[in-house]
Amino acid sequence: MKNGETIMFVNEYVMTRRRYDKWATPKFWKLPIFYIYCVIFVAGVFGWIYFGKADVPARWQTIGAFLTFVAVYRGVFFQWMHADKTFRVTRANYFDGKDWTCKVIVGEKNISLYINGKVNNKVEWNEILKFEEAKSYFRLSTNERNEGVMLDKACFTEGDADSFKQWMHDKHPEIAFGPVTPSLNK
Repeated sequence: MKNGETIMFVNEYVMTRRRYDKWATPKFWKLPIFYIYCVIFVAGVFGWIYFGKADVPARWQTIGAFLTFVAVYRGVFFQWMHADKTFRVTRANYFDGKDWTCKVIVGEKNISLYINGKVNNKVEWNEILKFEEAKSYFRLSTNERNEGVMLDKACFTEGDADSFKQWMHDKHPEIAFGPVTPSLNK
């Protein structure tokens, strides 16, 4: 019991680049926009080859090459590079270039998030809109939809993943339950 609150579960983990990548970078081939980039890639390669053989100005071949590179960059590498930059900037600006520890305390009244031993945020249960499950983590989404409390299934120090899931179903049936989007199910 802490400050009159009954602690139900504690989840502690170190936010590393690998964990951040797992939680923040979608599988590019499962994003709907990926297929659009596949079409652009095929058109670009076709144009690059066709205009290379045809008797047209070189700028047409350049357009095909440009479309090919844009499709590969945006379709495959962009999400990963964006997550990598976000992680590196966060680590450099807030944590002196080091990985940071996260401790999530799930209580009867609220959820507390501690970063490097200091209180970072308290989330009330009425702010949680969705309880999402992935292969390796749970996410309790708040009204911002992209924001929420993350709990690593393998890092419970009090309780475990199965009992947490059951407790959520029993104590908070008003919170919608479902899987994370397929592109983030890692």
